[in-house]
Amino acid sequence: MNKYSMVVQWSEEDEGYIATIPEFTGLSAFGVTKEEALKELEVAKEAYLEVFIEDGCQLPEPDTLNSYSGQTRLRLPKSLHASLSRKAKMEGVSLNTYIIHLLSERNIEYRIERKIKTLEENVQNLYNQQHVYYFLSNEGSPQIQIIETGSEHSYQLESIEFDEKSVH
Repeated sequence: MNKYSMVVQWSEEDEGYIATIPEFTGLSAFGVTKEEALKELEVAKEAYLEVFIEDGCQLPEPDTLNSYSGQTRLRLPKSLHASLSRKAKMEGVSLNTYIIHLLSERNIEYRIERKIKTLEENVQNLYNQQHVYYFLSNEGSPQIQIIETGSEHSYQLESIEFDEKSVH
């Protein structure tokens, strides 16, 4: 029962660590340190399991690390098997080596495509921002400058007053 996975991640929003058990959706605990988050998670897990058992719910299986042999068995259409065998022979390698090459190549392509998509989304998000506001100090006189897509406007301010609550 105590073989469940635990994940600890830093949260910028909470300015602390959040510990979770992936097998139990929604179960999390906060801590200023990793150790505190894990300790709080243990307390939350015990209460969660108690309610789970009282309600007659079936506990999920722990997600444990698996060791892999590096072997798998595939069933494929005869035509694909024949095509892959011919191509492997043309390359002068075994069918196994050829299939590993194809899988590795596609895995790399997939990872690159994901990174490109993320970059494209980030560029699009920057482009979609309509306004950028920032303060300038021009020879001691405060200024606010608003840049809109395709145009630029500057405004001179007489004075700017800040109270402690508005300064972050």
